Amino acid sequence: MKSLKTKKKKIKKSFVQKLIFRRLTKKVTLNLDKTYKKLSNKRKKVKKLKKIRTTAQVKAQRKLREQIAKQKQREKLAKVQAIKIRNQERQRVKDEELKIKKQELRLKEEELKLKFAEQKLREQTEQRLQNQEQRKKDEEKRIRLEQKRLRDEEQRLREASEKRIRDEEQRIRDEKQRIREGEERKRLEALQKVKDEEQRARDEEQRIRDNEEKKRLEALQKVIDEEKKIKDEADREKAKIEEQRIKEWEIKFDDDRKKREEEQFIMEEDLKKKDEERKKKLELDLKNPDKIN
Repeated sequence: MKSLKTKKKKIKKSFVQKLIFRRLTKKVTLNLDKTYKKLSNKRKKVKKLKKIRTTAQVKAQRKLREQIAKQKQREKLAKVQAIKIRNQERQRVKDEELKIKKQELRLKEEELKLKFAEQKLREQTEQRLQNQEQRKKDEEKRIRLEQKRLRDEEQRLREASEKRIRDEEQRIRDEKQRIREGEERKRLEALQKVKDEEQRARDEEQRIRDNEEKKRLEALQKVIDEEKKIKDEADREKAKIEEQRIKEWEIKFDDDRKKREEEQFIMEEDLKKKDEERKKKLELDLKNPDKIN
């Protein structure tokens, strides 16, 4: 921005110098015009003095003509030079104006570039800040995750240590329990051996009683089987009679069913005949509508 301001100041200074130069050229042209008017007035006076001609006058007149010619030549040169200077000045002013316009356009372009650069720098700064903020968040997240991992690792180690201690205590308790159970098992085995001997004696007594009871039951069962055989024989006779009665009933039921089916068939045939007669009558009525009327 500072460089733009300095460039604008330089352009203003050059423009002021051009204005001063224009004023100087105007003054020069005015002075040339004044000299030209004076010389033209002298020519008029010389024409009036032509009537009196002496040698001195002729010489003076010749000299005056030469001076007038020289003056005209100088005036022409001055005019040409003034025109040339004026044209050059106009062209130079145009060039300067064009140059100023180009510089203004360049300044505008530079301003736009600067604005674009400022915008880009602002965006980059914002992006950098956002990236820094994101990196900060990521770092904080990483730290939190690392702290959580350390806490989890510490918790895992503590739990593993506690579990190892509990397992060792449990192993000691199990070993003590195994010893107690071994002693208890030996005591129970000795006790069980005594009980088994007593049980064998009781079983032997029970076997003897069971054999006696078995013999008694076999004799009783033989009597029951004989009674059951007689009863089964009577039941078979009853079943035969009942089966015969059922067969007779089934035969009678089949005869009744056949009779009902025949009657049903006859009724259906009668209904079909009546229906056909009704249809025929209806067709005849449709063919002869006069009879209906």
